[in-house]
Amino acid sequence: MNKYKIRVCLATIFCLVLLLSGCGGGGGSGGSDYSLSPEELEVATAIDAFAAAVKSENIDNAMQYVFSDLKYPNLTTSGYTQFKSRLENLFSKAVVDDFTITNMGVDVSATEDIASVRAFLTLKYSVDGNQNTPPGEEIELYLEKENNRWGIIQFAGRNELMMTTFPPEL
Repeated sequence: MNKYKIRVCLATIFCLVLLLSGCGGGGGSGGSDYSLSPEELEVATAIDAFAAAVKSENIDNAMQYVFSDLKYPNLTTSGYTQFKSRLENLFSKAVVDDFTITNMGVDVSATEDIASVRAFLTLKYSVDGNQNTPPGEEIELYLEKENNRWGIIQFAGRNELMMTTFPPEL
């Protein structure tokens, strides 16, 4: 019986020590477990500014974040001119009710001048008062830093053909 009491006493002491010392981990500022590096934050800020410009239907501000060597996969033609033309067409024929680029996963290269962003794009727009909400889509963007400014150099869908429905053809 004495051996049993000793075992129970040792187990109790062990549990008490474990309880008082905690199990590690925890702590922190109470915020997110993941924070962006300064470079990743610059990229995310550029994407947010692009989205805000699209939402406010400001073609000049939106295109500030798109570099002229843009790769924009499309069935007919691709590139900067096609992208800008479709965006201008959207702004002239529709009212952008909402536009977001969310769930961004930002990855900046070791050279800190190229970045990739995987994100989810949603768009709601109205044509003659009729609201259209195309399905949201996963996109992959590549950005380049030039003269301390980030710009989109590839705007593609995360699918086999790399095509995206944004901006929609109206």
